[in-house]
Amino acid sequence: MDALGAGVTVIGLGAMGSALARSLIGGRHEVTVWNRTSAKCDEMVELGAVAAPSATDAIDANDVVVVCVRGYSAADEIFRPSEVAALIAGKTVIQLGTGTPTEVSEAAAWFAERGARYLDGAIMNFPEQVGTPDCQVLVSGDPVAFEQCSSVLDSFGGDIRYLGEDPAASAVVNTAALAFVYAASHAFLGAAAMCDVSGAPLKLLGEVVGKFTAQMPPLFEEYVEMITARSYDSRNLRLASGAENLEAIIEFGRQAEVDTGLFERALRSFRAAADQDLGVNLAATYEVLRRPHS
Repeated sequence: MDALGAGVTVIGLGAMGSALARSLIGGRHEVTVWNRTSAKCDEMVELGAVAAPSATDAIDANDVVVVCVRGYSAADEIFRPSEVAALIAGKTVIQLGTGTPTEVSEAAAWFAERGARYLDGAIMNFPEQVGTPDCQVLVSGDPVAFEQCSSVLDSFGGDIRYLGEDPAASAVVNTAALAFVYAASHAFLGAAAMCDVSGAPLKLLGEVVGKFTAQMPPLFEEYVEMITARSYDSRNLRLASGAENLEAIIEFGRQAEVDTGLFERALRSFRAAADQDLGVNLAATYEVLRRPHS
């Protein structure tokens, strides 16, 4: 089914959906597009795509349908009307929006009940990186569909990760990764507030934090090893030192009159891990976060 040049429909042409469509066109697929705001189809048509007059026509046009709309409820509004649902049998649907694992599982079941193969995925990059060797795409769901849609998925990036038959697997990893991104962004903005109100140069803060965080991937790998082994004896980042540093950070933040809530919550977790004698490394905090009510 997934021979070079096979037809693909793209539903949703926001920033990410448009990037997906462009990458498919660049990969020499015959692309049909549809978007609620039809003007967004114009650029894709100029690049060689065909604009469908309706969602029904777009879904009917090809056996592979890529969906990238804002929220799974929006996808439901497109697919669940009876005239569209009647077309689902025999299709392969690849949904690349952002949804909760529960929403993904429900969507997969709905499509399967109507005779469609279903893949769910998460793009771990910004739209401008789609189609490049560095773009990572997490995919989970129907294994046959994954094999059949290899050239479609390869158009999106050079790092395609299949996480298995559970369609929600990619959503779980994506949700966890986003949790890290937003928490890290929150922490940086809190640090920026401390610098700004104290007259320190924000540009320098960005450079210092950027250089420091470039060293963190090996640290994350070490965390994974410790969590897997449930042993937190590494002294690279001591839990006691971390608690002392957070106390100083919070005191400075209060003096600067900025919000220190994020750091206070981290300190409570650090102290709980120390009180429970879970290990010397701050990775022991994982046990507190994993079972906050135990």
